Amino acid sequence: MSSAFRLSRYFVVLSAVWVLAMTGRLYPQFKDTLRDDGRLVTLEAYIDDSCGQRIGPGVASCIDEARATGRRLVAREQGKSVLLIEAPLLAYLLIYVPVRLALDRLVRRRGPAAAAHGRAASE
Repeated sequence: MSSAFRLSRYFVVLSAVWVLAMTGRLYPQFKDTLRDDGRLVTLEAYIDDSCGQRIGPGVASCIDEARATGRRLVAREQGKSVLLIEAPLLAYLLIYVPVRLALDRLVRRRGPAAAAHGRAASE
């Protein structure tokens, strides 16, 4: 088996381990956690911090506005988490696979004689 395919297999195994580890680390906070001033808080804590001191008729509009903003921040944080979890697999698909396909196409263009010469040199 060629070393390129061995490398691919190792990379896939390491990527799978990475995905499992990062999923286990990030999943518990995935549902309703957002980043506010560099700290992770839940959506409800964010709404309480934003509108906790208000009284009167402005409370309802403040809560609605804070909830809408908080949901956008949660979605942004979830997007970052998914990218962090899937980064090795995306790198594999975007970098390694096209390069490998291009190298295979180059070997096929050179013909069977060059491939046989390459196999003889590696043995």
